Amino acid sequence: MKCRIASALGAAFLAASVPLAAFAKSTESSPSTLVNKVRQAVAASTEPGAKMSPLFAYYVVPPMSNLKRTATTVPEDGILGGPIRIIAAQGEFEPASVVFFPFADVGKMELKVSNLKGKNGTIPASAVDARVVKVWYQTGTAWHSYFADAYGRTLVPELLLHDENLVRVDQKTQDNYLRVDYPKPRGSEYVWISNPYQIQIPFNHFTEPVDDAPALRPFSLTQGEFKQVWLTFEAPKEAEGIYSGTLAVTVDGKPQGAIPLEVRVLPFALPDPKTNYDLNREFYTSIYNDLKLPIYLKNNGGDREGALKRLANEYENVRKHNILYPILLDQYLPGEAQLFTDQFEVYKKAGLRTDAIFGAVPAIPNYGWMTSPEVQGKPVADQPPAYDLFRKMDAVYDAAIKAVGHHNIYSFGWDEPGMRLLVAERGPWKTVHDKGLSTYTTGKNPHLLYGGYNEDFVNYGGAFSKDDAEAWHAMGARITSYANPHTGPENPDFARRAHGFELYRSNADGTNNYMLDGSPWNDFAGVEYNFRSFNLIYPGKERPMDTLQWEGIREGIDDVRYATLLKQLAHQAIETGKTENIYAGKKALLWLATQDPKTVDLNALRMEMIGHILKLKQIHQD
Repeated sequence: MKCRIASALGAAFLAASVPLAAFAKSTESSPSTLVNKVRQAVAASTEPGAKMSPLFAYYVVPPMSNLKRTATTVPEDGILGGPIRIIAAQGEFEPASVVFFPFADVGKMELKVSNLKGKNGTIPASAVDARVVKVWYQTGTAWHSYFADAYGRTLVPELLLHDENLVRVDQKTQDNYLRVDYPKPRGSEYVWISNPYQIQIPFNHFTEPVDDAPALRPFSLTQGEFKQVWLTFEAPKEAEGIYSGTLAVTVDGKPQGAIPLEVRVLPFALPDPKTNYDLNREFYTSIYNDLKLPIYLKNNGGDREGALKRLANEYENVRKHNILYPILLDQYLPGEAQLFTDQFEVYKKAGLRTDAIFGAVPAIPNYGWMTSPEVQGKPVADQPPAYDLFRKMDAVYDAAIKAVGHHNIYSFGWDEPGMRLLVAERGPWKTVHDKGLSTYTTGKNPHLLYGGYNEDFVNYGGAFSKDDAEAWHAMGARITSYANPHTGPENPDFARRAHGFELYRSNADGTNNYMLDGSPWNDFAGVEYNFRSFNLIYPGKERPMDTLQWEGIREGIDDVRYATLLKQLAHQAIETGKTENIYAGKKALLWLATQDPKTVDLNALRMEMIGHILKLKQIHQD
């Protein structure tokens, strides 16, 4: 269906996908060739911003794109010299992006966002965060896979940094180096972070002073090379309407004009995501993670204040990326229950949801017990008790129930169990249910026959269909997905689709992928297991650094939130009983149901959803 744009601002947003006719089909060119082509494009452009400065050109590009933007990648999907335009709901984080191209080397480029002014007031400049997209070396499968080609190295855009010099890239040796800012007199040093797993580099990311700058610092440009800048707009909850400002540019201390910046804050906020098949059921957004207070204390020398501060910053980051139910550590030793209470306090203060908890209390029987002759081949009633499981549960059960305030806790079973392990777990899981808790496990459809009756939530390995989901829903159970694929590929558009609309339309009950922060900094240390580093964020001593794929996941979940609001308003319109309102509601539902989640242009999908939402909201205002 042809997209009906919600506003002229939306039309300009979609226009960013129009190719640049001045360039050949290839997106890669030599620096000298690029300089000539860009100069020709500037001369032919009718956009006011195209001739803003004789020192550089800029392109406004879609931030969510399949195009892997390196120094020589022509932004064929961009607008040369165009304005930056952003549409966001109240309270939403929404990205935009600009690519700069210098005609000569630039030693120091500075960007400054102005206040954004509109009829309804002023949005402060602090609502827009600018960062450089760092292009660095990753394994040969980067952008495309989570499996490793650790002997191949390729440049790939990934890190979002305020200080691009935090990571130094050596293109001769194809290596990355991370800056560690030690106190004086030692000062800053760069640590090699491209070492293969056979070479051990002593580096403790819990204690080494590694952190990004709090705001965008000046950055350099190299003649004939593109550099991408990422903008994230946090729409104020009380704002509404169109606001205008600028992104002022200074080169080596001299002003070079300003790029127009326009934002439209929509007259509504987004709800928490609900499932496609039932608007009363939560679409749970979770993630496997290593945000674990006991591990932090063990590795940072017992620095409690430092561990809690880092944990608070990471939880805040997770919430701001729409992950509302991150998994909580469930493996505590006797005497460590207080650590769960301490961590859960940080969890709550970060604004994470507490109505359901994933993790916290374990449901994993001992492997030796499950495979013992006393268990294997015996009816559940004849099996001995799983005392090891009881001890692990008792280590934290009382503290968890007291801290959480309810029993809606999904306790994790054995990871990716074969059927003989799954059968052995059925007895111990009765104990879990007797305590009022629920079970959660990774699995596939064979689980339905071997133990589905006491599995409350399955995290499905890979893709599943609506029919698969329906089989689990028939028992009242729920289903999410992981490894479709694991985290790793940097492509933000792919991450958006895989964690958002595609899952939603499969009637999933959420997303819970592996994982947030698996292998700090080094993508080349996983050759032993043929996996890349599963990183959506990279660790700093106090706060994490974001990535393109992490931004893509946030956008994907926002797509589900927009779809949720559309369906809520459509049903409300139908319930009015007025024929014209019923038609409007059904049209919106029909349109949403006919979009192909694997092929739909997600930017166009978002604009169309906004159009329907605005029309449906008008019904309730009339």
